[in-house]
Amino acid sequence: MLKEDCASELRVHLARSLPLPSSANRPRIDLIVFVVNLHSKYSLRNVEESLHHVDATFFLGKAAFLATGDRFS
Repeated sequence: MLKEDCASELRVHLARSLPLPSSANRPRIDLIVFVVNLHSKYSLRNVEESLHHVDATFFLGKAAFLATGDRFS
């Protein structure tokens, strides 16, 4: 496998819901992952409410949905 040095940095910010509190020193957001727990009706409701705080153009390659908690795990 080819290993190449690069100057990139990965930062992960976890939030239970949107909108995020405003902060002058918050880094740019490049990707949002919405996590839905299939065992919780509140999880889906929370994601639905958070979607209203995301600009529609952000969904073009900058958002993902992850479903967790299927019955076989």
